[in-house]
Amino acid sequence: MIERIKLWLSTKSLAFKLIASNIICVSIGFAILAIFIFGRSQHMIKSQIRESAQRTTQSYAADMTYLFTDTEQIVLIAKNALVKISEGQDRLIKAVLREALNTTSHSDLNFTDAWVYVFEKENVSSGLLFFSQANDNESADFTKENVTDFYNRFPWFQGIPKEEKIFWSEPYIDIKSKKTIVTCLMPFRFNENHLLNGFVALSVDLTDIKKDMENFSSHENGYLLLFSKNGVYVNHPDSEIALKKTIFDIAKEKNLPKLAEIGTDLKYGKSGAVELPFSSIVKGEGIFFYAPIIKNRWGVGLVYAKNKLFRPLREFLFAAGLAIFVGMAVLLIFINFICRRSTEQLSVLSKLAAKYSAGDFSSNFEKMPNSKEVSALSKAMSDMRINILDYIEKEKNTASERQKIQSEMDFARSIQKATMSANHPKHEAFKVNTLMLPAKKVSGDFYDFFFVGKDKFVFVVADVSGKNVPAALYMMKSQALIKNVMKSNKKISQVFDLVNQELYEGNDSCMFVSAFMGVVNVNTGEMEYINAGHPHPFINKGKGYKMMNVKNNIVLGVKRDAKFVSQKVKLSKNDRIFVYTDGVTEAEDKKFHFYGEDRLIKQLSKNSKKPLRDVLNDIRLFAAGRSQSDDITMLEFIFLGKGKKSISITADMTNLGEVLDFVSEDMENKDIPKQKRFNMTVAAEEIFSNIALYAKTVDKIDISTKLEKGEYVITFEDDGQKYNPLTREDPNVMIPLEERNVGGLGIFIVKKVADIVKYNYKNKKNILKVGVRV
Repeated sequence: MIERIKLWLSTKSLAFKLIASNIICVSIGFAILAIFIFGRSQHMIKSQIRESAQRTTQSYAADMTYLFTDTEQIVLIAKNALVKISEGQDRLIKAVLREALNTTSHSDLNFTDAWVYVFEKENVSSGLLFFSQANDNESADFTKENVTDFYNRFPWFQGIPKEEKIFWSEPYIDIKSKKTIVTCLMPFRFNENHLLNGFVALSVDLTDIKKDMENFSSHENGYLLLFSKNGVYVNHPDSEIALKKTIFDIAKEKNLPKLAEIGTDLKYGKSGAVELPFSSIVKGEGIFFYAPIIKNRWGVGLVYAKNKLFRPLREFLFAAGLAIFVGMAVLLIFINFICRRSTEQLSVLSKLAAKYSAGDFSSNFEKMPNSKEVSALSKAMSDMRINILDYIEKEKNTASERQKIQSEMDFARSIQKATMSANHPKHEAFKVNTLMLPAKKVSGDFYDFFFVGKDKFVFVVADVSGKNVPAALYMMKSQALIKNVMKSNKKISQVFDLVNQELYEGNDSCMFVSAFMGVVNVNTGEMEYINAGHPHPFINKGKGYKMMNVKNNIVLGVKRDAKFVSQKVKLSKNDRIFVYTDGVTEAEDKKFHFYGEDRLIKQLSKNSKKPLRDVLNDIRLFAAGRSQSDDITMLEFIFLGKGKKSISITADMTNLGEVLDFVSEDMENKDIPKQKRFNMTVAAEEIFSNIALYAKTVDKIDISTKLEKGEYVITFEDDGQKYNPLTREDPNVMIPLEERNVGGLGIFIVKKVADIVKYNYKNKKNILKVGVRV
């Protein structure tokens, strides 16, 4: 990505680059400034908004505390007056109530009534009620009545403790006025009594307070709430909640534990703010500010929708961002003007440079603008033009020579590649895999494999000293000598004797060849091998890889009369031999450490399906990017053994599984491709089924396999009545199933999946061959 950007910039003018760099720098500077301003201001403004909301909540709570304190003071004064009189002095009680109501006229609260209740010592629910109610003309109506069901009239009265302390009731709806009322009362005892036998009370109309809160809520973004000491919503936009449910009820219904924590905090006189994912007041996320009314353990709440609360912040950020953008745009316009004016003197040079880049060096320099820097640049370009013209002339003289050498190298590479055995033989007795990676254009390594006679398979791996063309030529000479002499049916020790003598003659450059050659009898597994100064191969006879026992003969081509000794080993089924050149073990990492034989054995011991490829990948991992210094060549020989090539089985469908197991195992041993295996399995199943089901005179079926010349063939023989299934007409598969003639589909399928289908009747036996090309 970076390289593409560099390439793209290289095509742009200097003015463009100056403008772009200034734009980037200015943009980064403004971005840092914006991040700093926005980050700082966002935090500060958010804090201010929160503090303002919290102060508003606390202010309302303080106002309510002040009002409730006034109420308590009036009740306390009335109580102090009552304790000085005796029970039964109705006129004085009336005077006290009238004075209490007169006092409330100076308060911001709206008081509805004042009353004194004198109850019986044995039965609190029965007593005498003195009731004074305020009128619109600022006078008071006074009534006196006997009460026998005080608890029914004022149910909340039962929870009042009989102590000389101020008590506030929960808000309730007055039966007569239908107003939301809260009553402040205090127990007392008359002058001559020793026990509490009366209450003085003052009722407050909360209607105005609720209206004030609703007016605030309609003009502001937030919604003011008033809570009783038990958490009852005194006001709420939902009429099903106001005076009917507590904050704890809503917390439970909405599954909002934090809302319940607010109710608990208010109960214990704590204030704070809590963010809620949703609420019963606003849509979406909300912020709940709350503060206690200390006097009566009530509370005030202020709920904002989060997006509305921080709307001023977003408006400020938008305005600030717009101002920064406009300022940056003006600055960039000015920078653009300055940069273009500063680069005008380079326009002439850029036109000449464009001609030079197109290969036109015929134009001479005209008069340059009077600028010290530009004059120096123009002189340098003039000198460069002269040097380039000289260089082009020299290159013309050497280009054809270099091209000739390159063509010869490519030709040598193609010749060398052609000498390598490209087609790996497919044989039932063995398998051979190779890998070669030259370090240069041409390689000094080579491998070869070929048959000598029908049963002897030869494989060779060798490494020529040196690099490039000399090594490649010496390699091809060595390869041809080994192959030609080996095919003359000489002993392999004699082969290396003769090859050594031929390579020694005329070897003025003192080159040499290290080589390993193995000759395997594919029928018996006997292998004779010889090693001429080559790295010792590894062998795996089912118990892991280990180094072969190899006699250290001298390399080929350095000593005229050198004698070479061969050795033998018996290969069993699935034995493996791994031969390699020193480019494998001497591969280096960045610290010049060798890959080594120990790591090679460890990698081979993983028994992967493609060991040569995995060894190469491990070398690359070890080298960690270090360039390859030597050719890498590897050869793996796997002796498969002949295996079970035939079975004789009763023509019974119960034996079908055994037949398919035999065929599958045989194809796997011979490394038949997966799709070809599937085709041959289908063909074998159809042929065996046809013989077992329809050839009534057949008792035994002889089944044999053969892999030869790239063809895998399964032969079915039976001594039943002569019958050639290939003469049967193919069924018409295009007509409906119910209209077709019975039979013929099996052999039709065999013809479709197989490459080879032949029938012969010989020695009174039906012989059917089916095969695929691999």
